[in-house]
Amino acid sequence: DHRDLHYPLRRQRQMCIRDRCYLACIRIQRYYLSIMFEIQNTKEIPLLRVNAQVFKHSRFGCTHLHLDCDSTEKAFSVAFRTIPKDHSGIAHILEHTVLCGSEKFPVRDPFFMMTRRSLSTFMNAMTYPDITAYPFATLNDKDYRNLLSVYLDAAFFPNIDELDFMQEGHRFELIKDGDKEKLALKGVVYNEMKGAMSSVPRQLWHGVSKSLYPTTTYGFNSGGDPDFIPDLTYADLKNFHKKYYHPSNAVSVSYTHLRANETLRYIVCRLKLEKKNVG
Repeated sequence: DHRDLHYPLRRQRQMCIRDRCYLACIRIQRYYLSIMFEIQNTKEIPLLRVNAQVFKHSRFGCTHLHLDCDSTEKAFSVAFRTIPKDHSGIAHILEHTVLCGSEKFPVRDPFFMMTRRSLSTFMNAMTYPDITAYPFATLNDKDYRNLLSVYLDAAFFPNIDELDFMQEGHRFELIKDGDKEKLALKGVVYNEMKGAMSSVPRQLWHGVSKSLYPTTTYGFNSGGDPDFIPDLTYADLKNFHKKYYHPSNAVSVSYTHLRANETLRYIVCRLKLEKKNVG
């Protein structure tokens, strides 16, 4: 057949076109990343064996610190400056609630599902007096990308369902008391902080902090005081997320041998959606 003679040539031409398209996409992607995230500074740190690269987003102003290293460990964290103004534990309860499902992963407790399926060496979320951080680490490249997607979506696009707030924060339940039933206050964070605040050193620490910094965020119990946690409302929680969990208030860090663009691509994709939401 006359056409069969030209098949190898056509096949080669198709592959060339495909390769050119792929290279063009890579160039466009790099150009887009260079516009969205501009490199501000770079510095070799011999003691840590890393090359530190500081990027800044052109629109939101959020900072990303990439630590280029030879380690097989791949770590990432996104953190927000969170300033509680009372003892209700709003930042702590929000930290729990955002990990109860998100826009892209609307499943029940994706965080705990990932702990069973992931190859991670570390997964957690932490509330401090003035920041809330979501770090993870893994040795696997694919797992790094999966966890990166889950964490970014949870941080910027959580469902924050009212039932999740009641589960993680506080709620009333009927419990048996002999032959009768009575109302009892329950909640993951509420119970956690009841245990934490039963510690004498913890009581001493918060008492001293309250006396030393009465007018600042460091004078409040960011984890939540069990006596004040029931004062927190669902509306307060949503408003707190809207105020503080914004790209302009975020800082992210990656520690990996993978190129910075590998991480920045995922962040840019999330921020593009955020840009649509904020106009």
